[in-house]
Amino acid sequence: MNALAIDCAVSKLTIAAKKDKNLVKVTLDVGIKQSEKILPTVDYVMSELGLGSEKLDYTAVTLGPGTFTGLRLGLSTLKAINLAHNVPVYGIPSLQAYAWPYRKAIESVLPLIESKEDEYFHAFYIRGEKIGEDEDLGVEKILQKIDPETSVLACGPGARNFVEKVNEETPLYSLHAFTPEGDACESLFEIAEQMIAEKKPALEDYDGPVYVRKSEAEIVLENKNAELQK
Repeated sequence: MNALAIDCAVSKLTIAAKKDKNLVKVTLDVGIKQSEKILPTVDYVMSELGLGSEKLDYTAVTLGPGTFTGLRLGLSTLKAINLAHNVPVYGIPSLQAYAWPYRKAIESVLPLIESKEDEYFHAFYIRGEKIGEDEDLGVEKILQKIDPETSVLACGPGARNFVEKVNEETPLYSLHAFTPEGDACESLFEIAEQMIAEKKPALEDYDGPVYVRKSEAEIVLENKNAELQK
């Protein structure tokens, strides 16, 4: 299948195109210039495979949680392709995408994305099934949910930092990290194609990112409104 995927859950934006078994991928670490670079990069990865947007069978994106700007940018880019060429967009929860390569692991899997200093978006997975909900918590509260006698595999872009912080305070020998340099694009392709095979729906026009927590701007506005109401 011909497809385009964008992993936009973290500050590094990764864009990948695939044509059957061939894949071209580019990672952008350009900060606030993401909005300037995303469309030329989409054009580049597709042109390398001789693809035009009209030839895509589907697109896939990390739907959140993650960075507010990145999630909106990635999703809006793919929705524009959907609008122009009726290419379905499959939104994949970010933590599911990062946990996907370890769905056959015998350990509990803990995908992590840094949300802000000492706090992480996270969820627990067992054999590919999510246990509980996505949450945004600090290190100590996450550790309270881990049985010291149960082996846990931490993964995703926040895993290395999380395990280092844990080891600084309270070494937990049942917790280990598997953090190869990479992104979730291959997982996005695999999950989306499984969804297609199972006839699960693509995103609707009104579907948006999953944020888990409020943005700093929303928090500031709420605090200001609360002060005015006193």
